Amino acid sequence: MTLQERIKFLLKKIGARIKGEAVIVANIKSFRLAEWVKNGSETLELVRLYAKTGKQSILDQLLATGAVLGHTEGHNLITTRGRSVLAERLAGGTTYTGEINYGALGTGVSPVPANASTQLVGEVYRKLASSQTFDNNICYVDFFYEATEVSGTFTEFSNVIDGTPTINSGRMWSYIATGGWTKSLTESLFVSCQYTIN
Repeated sequence: MTLQERIKFLLKKIGARIKGEAVIVANIKSFRLAEWVKNGSETLELVRLYAKTGKQSILDQLLATGAVLGHTEGHNLITTRGRSVLAERLAGGTTYTGEINYGALGTGVSPVPANASTQLVGEVYRKLASSQTFDNNICYVDFFYEATEVSGTFTEFSNVIDGTPTINSGRMWSYIATGGWTKSLTESLFVSCQYTIN
């Protein structure tokens, strides 16, 4: 996110708070991990703890052990399609569960997330969430992509509500242009999604 985009985002957030409006803040953190870091391991739990708390001492420890090979952080867009599912659920609708169940990776050329987006430009792989939790007004949904299951440079990522294993299925909740997450077959990828409703 450029400085100008960040300023625009913050001004929008501040303006909504002054008016007393609810805002959903979406933060996505990605981690390239050593192949030996496995789903459910104590090391992955430390990565998850850092993603939630942002404590530098935890990240320093993970970098020193070689568990984390690289990481990024960014804000993503909650699409109109995703927000409409939330509105429907609040009104008692049951067409969709509202559960974010898949994390989709894409290789679209120069993706530009927009409110009207309904799917990634070039989805190539998706996986079920490895963890779904909440704490008061914050929802955490995490995805763990094993070393040997997928590789490439992924330019886009989205969370999907009520998806199936079929590419482009379900309702897109959020969308981020990653700037290029690179993953080899000797590295795992962990994506932690945090949604705060203020």
